[in-house]
Amino acid sequence: MNTVQIDRRIPKIQNRLFEQAHSHALELKPIAIAMSKQGIQGEKLYSHPGMLPLPVPVCEYLHSFNRRQKAILSATFFANFYKYVANSEYHSLISNMSIAEKVFALYSDEFMILHQETNEEMDHIWSFRTVYHMVCRELGIQSSFDEPSFFYGTVGVIPQSDFEKFETRFTFDESFYGILSNLQKGKSFLRKIVEETQQRDKNFTYRVLRFLIGDAMRMLPAEKVQESGLGGFTLLYRYMANVELKKSEAYLFDSPEDFDYEPLAVELNQGHLTDEARHYTTSFELGVELYKVAPPEAQDFVRHFLQIIVEDYINASFTTYLEKLDLTAQGMLLTDTRIGLNSLRMSLHHKELADKQVDINQLVDSWRQLSPKWRNIIGYMEQKSWQYKSQQLERLIKELGLELNKTKLGNRYERYQDALAIKEIQKLVEVA
Repeated sequence: MNTVQIDRRIPKIQNRLFEQAHSHALELKPIAIAMSKQGIQGEKLYSHPGMLPLPVPVCEYLHSFNRRQKAILSATFFANFYKYVANSEYHSLISNMSIAEKVFALYSDEFMILHQETNEEMDHIWSFRTVYHMVCRELGIQSSFDEPSFFYGTVGVIPQSDFEKFETRFTFDESFYGILSNLQKGKSFLRKIVEETQQRDKNFTYRVLRFLIGDAMRMLPAEKVQESGLGGFTLLYRYMANVELKKSEAYLFDSPEDFDYEPLAVELNQGHLTDEARHYTTSFELGVELYKVAPPEAQDFVRHFLQIIVEDYINASFTTYLEKLDLTAQGMLLTDTRIGLNSLRMSLHHKELADKQVDINQLVDSWRQLSPKWRNIIGYMEQKSWQYKSQQLERLIKELGLELNKTKLGNRYERYQDALAIKEIQKLVEVA
């Protein structure tokens, strides 16, 4: 079978990093088991308060939580955040195997890099599921671990109706027959796929994207996967997910000198960061390399869809919390606000929050009635997050030569540019 040849330095670097990381046992399972046995004890926090996707600084109700109640809420958020991560990793490992099999020589270094990552992802998924079940046990509830991943939800807003009927598994339906047929016909028909998505709504486009990084690679012969550039496309799409994850994880336990964090939660976070730092490099370096060796038609194809993804990610990411609540009121969903509200809703089942029962809808309405001045205000942690995301997006934009639609993005583009230019993080700042 013909396979893709890439710059040898990439697998050499990744293999060296893998060996360094695993010279000593590095699994998250023992930490997750310890967390499960321990339960939510004491008043230690499971995340930085500023990373909780709720308007803590401007909400008297949330301010009134005692230290123990804040610990329970932070633990519930920690579990929900990693549930979302685990479901994203589940989708990634399916894609990893398809790329390894269809693009690289069997048991080559490149092939094994993706297998190594898949092994690590399975450990992560099992561990995060264990922690989530522990939190549900402590709350006295049952809740599914199933969750739409990064590949559906974070890159843009979702209509509530789409979210409710969304299937989280990679599935093939009859609407993709035309897409699959054009992929089978080869690189000269990739433009047909672009044209079809341009004639349909955004929801169809993202369903097609899920198909391209999932079942399409499994159903196509290797030469068609290579010819259409799907390996590079999937890894660069995964890079976007890595940016979001790395941003969140890096700041989850920010300023340890100021907060009393749960040690096992910190240890699990740091262990996961170690693995994901390499996965992040694989996504970008390997993705760009595969993009460069793809045919010109495939490069145009990849650039078209990555431009959509990048613009939608900017539009959703460089939005303030109260603006996101406005979108929620219009029947739209963004992943972070949904995770925050769901964490609050779940935590209220704990017996130690019996005095904090509240109507969540009324609470959200009260937040939306806050002074308009808060609509454009972001805090310290949001500034750090925006700064990081803008820097990493700029790498991809420059590498692929993407030209963002400034008119379409409006003030989100201004915010993106302002975040790139941040030199000093302030306590509060008003954005464009």
